[in-house]
Amino acid sequence: MNRLSLFCCCLLFSFSVHCQTWQLVTEPFPPYFIGEQHKPGWLHEVIIAALKTQNQKASIEYTQWARALKLAKRHRRVAVLGAYYTELRTRSFIYSQPLATAHTVLFKRAGSEITFTGSLYSLKPYTISKGEDYAVSPEFEQHPELTVTTTDSLIDSLLLLKHGRVDLVAGTKEVALYWLSNSERLQQAKQVEVEYITPTLATQNLHVISDKHHPQAKQFQRSLHLGLKAIVASGELEEILQSYEFTDEQTRQLTQLLSRNLR
Repeated sequence: MNRLSLFCCCLLFSFSVHCQTWQLVTEPFPPYFIGEQHKPGWLHEVIIAALKTQNQKASIEYTQWARALKLAKRHRRVAVLGAYYTELRTRSFIYSQPLATAHTVLFKRAGSEITFTGSLYSLKPYTISKGEDYAVSPEFEQHPELTVTTTDSLIDSLLLLKHGRVDLVAGTKEVALYWLSNSERLQQAKQVEVEYITPTLATQNLHVISDKHHPQAKQFQRSLHLGLKAIVASGELEEILQSYEFTDEQTRQLTQLLSRNLR
């Protein structure tokens, strides 16, 4: 290859990198990823803004979580947004730095006499529902005496709970509380109050993950890392959080979480 041809190839590659649209996927996971045009979710907006600083665009598809993971594994999407860390997933995926924090708890019907002592063995008498391929905690997933069923989504699990078909639901507190207040399906279902119980099952960080063998995985993750660093430095991250009515303390905590991992 002569120098002119090599120069043209390099120029074409550089142009394609900066002009491409990354194909991303996640599940509706409010308030992080809401998926509505007028209010897409604060973490949705953070990721779009970060990539924009690198002159890159992104298209985010919303689907069921299990399907999102399959699309990434088949290299139909370059990344899945909002994944929790698990040892099993590290065999297939590379992880971004933590982008947010969430809390996994148990939900029950109000008035039901269920006691959770903090030991998973105290949950042995109950049937627990969770979303398919959702991560709760290593202890929860590996516990030999829990009765766990799966559904397509957290909303579906909460519907089972409302109708008395399961005793408990394991899910992200922030997301479940949003759905209980905003989902038409849940509001039209049997009028049963649902509440979460303590203690928390797990505190998780949210990441963006890419299949290790995707040819553009490392390039995408590098762009995201640089973009996040840019919006933290410019103050754009703070502007996005304030538009979602984050308090000063919440904004400070999230900024610190990102800043610790952007060096």
